[in-house]
Amino acid sequence: MGWRILHIGKPCKLSVKNNQLIYKTQENETLSLPLEDISVIILENRQISLNNTLLSQIADYNIVLFTCDAFHMPSGVLFPFHQHSRYSDMAWQQIAASEPLKKRIWQEIIKAKINNQAICLELFHRENALKLKEVAKLVQSGDSKNAEAFAANLYWKSLFNNFNRNDDKDIRNAALNYGYAVIRGCVARNVVGAGLLPCFGVHHANKLNQFNLVDDLMEPLRSFVDYVVNLLDFNQISELTPDIKSDLVGVLARNCSLNMEIMNVLKASELMAYSLANVIKNKDVKYLQLPTFDLSKVF
Repeated sequence: MGWRILHIGKPCKLSVKNNQLIYKTQENETLSLPLEDISVIILENRQISLNNTLLSQIADYNIVLFTCDAFHMPSGVLFPFHQHSRYSDMAWQQIAASEPLKKRIWQEIIKAKINNQAICLELFHRENALKLKEVAKLVQSGDSKNAEAFAANLYWKSLFNNFNRNDDKDIRNAALNYGYAVIRGCVARNVVGAGLLPCFGVHHANKLNQFNLVDDLMEPLRSFVDYVVNLLDFNQISELTPDIKSDLVGVLARNCSLNMEIMNVLKASELMAYSLANVIKNKDVKYLQLPTFDLSKVF
């Protein structure tokens, strides 16, 4: 898997030659990069042109391609599909997964999410970190007592001052949504790469959402975005500048811990998806691997 994350904000033409991505601006500035080195491309400018040959090779090289809307927010994603060698077999196993197994998976996901929220608060010396860790211990199968919602209430009021997650006018929400969208697209790529159907979740079950499983699996990763957003000084910020967006996309390259190993968030999201496939194949939640903050060297 590639490691470069490209954020393209200038009008340009993108093409491919000899398995190299060719970037050429209107000022004839030219740059070439091996496709095999690239993991993510974000097209922010509305005046970027590319052809189907490049799109096809982007898929062949397992690259996630984001497009952005008029407000420069990720609005669409292209990722490879049906690359898993035993896709049909894995899909049938996923569909046949029992409800008790799916509830146990969701329990572990929510425990990991709340623990990461607790660590995030701890890193900023905020209150309620210890309380969240206690809440995580009490999460039941399927999160039947809705510990996730209780934890979220404590978390948001502790992480930010005067904050409402539903306030669309708050620039902090715009930053969070930008980071979450990038994480979501990458998790979608990895879910499909593991042979799983993204539309069938273990908890999310909206028939109009083609990414139910992605929305399940990305939950423990949200706190990594929250951490970066909380580092920003929003007293001086009125819009998402290219530098801020670069910081948010850079979450994918930040370190985390997974199964006692240090790796970046992008790699962890891949291993997380493959571990879920192993859970489904072996019908045992012990195979699930979920990332946490690397406390030895936070970002």
